[in-house]
Amino acid sequence: MDTQAKLTTSDDRLYVVPSGKRFVVHAIYLANTTSARRTVRIHHVRQGMTSGTENAMLYDVAIAPNGTLVDSTRFPMEEGESLRGKADAAGVTLTLHGNFA
Repeated sequence: MDTQAKLTTSDDRLYVVPSGKRFVVHAIYLANTTSARRTVRIHHVRQGMTSGTENAMLYDVAIAPNGTLVDSTRFPMEEGESLRGKADAAGVTLTLHGNFA
């Protein structure tokens, strides 16, 4: 399963694991569709928590103009857990690749 979201300059919920499900992330793709460098933050947030340095997966990571960053770290996500993220400016698309376990 693939899902996509556009990053904004706010810390937004990009994906949440549905009730009664477990999701295994296989890869995160971040595409910078602009001609300027972009900086992103991605967080794996447990239910009831907020984004912070303690759950950062990618923190102030630069993506080259018209470039793509691929993080192929596999990890499980439980019911209610989410991926949250933001960019320093518009122009970054996240594609989450994984499957329900």
